Amino acid sequence: IPVFILAGLLVHCVFLVSIFEIYFSSPLVHGMTPQQTPLPPPAKRLVLFVADGLRADSLYELNSNNTPQAPYLRSILENNGSWGISHTRVPTESRPGHVALIAGFYEDVSAVAKGWKENPVEFDSVFNESKYTWSWGSPDILPMFAKGATGDHVYTFCYTAESEDFGAQDAAKLDTWVFDHVKSFFNSSRSNQTLFSALHEDKVVLFLHLLGIDTNGHAHRPNSREYKENIKTVDEGIKEIASMIENFYGNDGKTAFILTSDHGMTDWGSHGAGHPSETLTPLIVWGAGVNYPQKVTSQFFEDNFLKEWKLEGLKRLDVNQADIAPLMASLIGVPFPLNSVGTLPLEYLNNSAHFKAESIFTNAIQILEQFKVKMSQKKKTTLSFLFTPFKPLSDSEQINFLKKARLYIQQQKYDEAVSLCKTLINLALEGLSYYHTYDRLFLGLSIAVGFVGWTTYVILVIVKTHTNLTKTIQTNNKETTVLFYSFAFVGTIIAFFLLIQTCPWTYYVYCLLPVPVWYAVVRELPVTQDLAMNLLSRHIGQSIGFLLVCTLGIEILVFSFFYRSTLTVGLLVFAGWPAITQLWVQAKTTALIWTLLCVLLAIFPLMPVVGREPNISLVVATGLLTVLISCFSLASLCKSKNKYRNNEDLKIHFYQVGCYFSVILN
Repeated sequence: IPVFILAGLLVHCVFLVSIFEIYFSSPLVHGMTPQQTPLPPPAKRLVLFVADGLRADSLYELNSNNTPQAPYLRSILENNGSWGISHTRVPTESRPGHVALIAGFYEDVSAVAKGWKENPVEFDSVFNESKYTWSWGSPDILPMFAKGATGDHVYTFCYTAESEDFGAQDAAKLDTWVFDHVKSFFNSSRSNQTLFSALHEDKVVLFLHLLGIDTNGHAHRPNSREYKENIKTVDEGIKEIASMIENFYGNDGKTAFILTSDHGMTDWGSHGAGHPSETLTPLIVWGAGVNYPQKVTSQFFEDNFLKEWKLEGLKRLDVNQADIAPLMASLIGVPFPLNSVGTLPLEYLNNSAHFKAESIFTNAIQILEQFKVKMSQKKKTTLSFLFTPFKPLSDSEQINFLKKARLYIQQQKYDEAVSLCKTLINLALEGLSYYHTYDRLFLGLSIAVGFVGWTTYVILVIVKTHTNLTKTIQTNNKETTVLFYSFAFVGTIIAFFLLIQTCPWTYYVYCLLPVPVWYAVVRELPVTQDLAMNLLSRHIGQSIGFLLVCTLGIEILVFSFFYRSTLTVGLLVFAGWPAITQLWVQAKTTALIWTLLCVLLAIFPLMPVVGREPNISLVVATGLLTVLISCFSLASLCKSKNKYRNNEDLKIHFYQVGCYFSVILN
């Protein structure tokens, strides 16, 4: 039994780790060449405001008296710039959101092992490609971009981590701190010639991370007075900073501004999932190289936001969050981040058709570079006769796309060039996904075969040792030896196949695991045959009924992952179970308690997943009730002459009650 338990722990550890190898491996690749638009950019500098936790509707909607929540930003989108919604992706957390905004790719899923807090793989960003970047804000966000930057040109100014008090009465002070330090920074530059000269260089980025809104949202909820007042504070601060920067540079018209958010927030103050309140964030862009508001008579979106926000007459330009990184790179003329998968939103640009065509062409080459590196890596680790390339982007197709797009640009057929480049970008993104998941089916099947084998073996062991459904069967040593060498031969073939493909060592674990597992299953073949004969000798209706009940139970568990209310059905079935058995006659009190508790528990899956308000009293009362019921059960067990009284199970009951009580105290 100890060997069986140890083997079980080992097998389940492999199953657990395989999830990260198959589904949570990093999509990032390295070795690409930086790509930069050859034409001069419209802006010398970019100011990026990220209002952490700001929902799109919270910024755009009007107050009850038809006044804007953020007057300055509202006037910008109505008179000076372009606006839309930035669509984020799960997980809607601060780090993934900022990575998408500034580096142009969605969260590296391997970061789940780091709790979404650190960079598991180094990546490029707009900050890294800039000449200088100065940033102010949270110590949780800024350092990760300075850490990944090459050289010493990304500077951070952070408040202390202790300042991020989610229960603070006035979290807006975090944003006030940022605005005050930016003003002080520019004032000090007038007496610091080195800093003054650096600020007047091209390709400069100023990043203001504003955490107050997110903090107030967590503490007081997005519909609270504190959250809305914080939006006004941010609006006023942005107005002052924008005016100060324009004056500092003598109103040279070479500054571009972007206001957006990393993620939204639910009505009860949480984020991380995929609800629209979490994934829809505002985007307002204005300044050098940015289109002015575009008047329209009609526009169609599936949502009804335009009417609610009274913005039907202004063209709404929605983007994916990762598209903002190439937009920033294009505005100030830096290379597109190497790992970016964003598509440049051309409608935001106020520039020549030639500039737009060259920019989207550069964007296409940058994404195609990633595709080529990914394809090359996969080709090296796959036998040539087994390698299946991504056919829509073969080597010849790539050359044709690039030649045709360049010819269109030379012939000044810019619309055709833009359309072709967008097609190339979409194909390259599909190809990236294709090669990233290339081995997923192969590895998934290996794990599935191992899992089915292990489940079968466990069932056979339980049947063999804990039931009387089978007879004691003598094993044939000669047959066992032949069986062992047969499976050893299969394992050798699999290992050789992986070796010549230079696969990672983890592939050996996943692919060889089914061999010993199924060897153990086949060794128990006599038990399987005996069990089958035993079951077939019983009444067929009874056997079919048993199988149907088992199948129904499994299906209910599977459906409960998607529809929680399915658990209610299962619990109600459990509640009625004593009525169709002898238990109702033999122990009416126990059966009645069982039925009552099952019905009460069946209500739980029908309740909301997340509550709007914490109810500490309810949690404590539930814990105390659990302890009382457990104590009552223990007392009854100790008084009775139960066969378990002197068993180890009694100690386990005591330990469980102690655990409940310690949890309540904590």
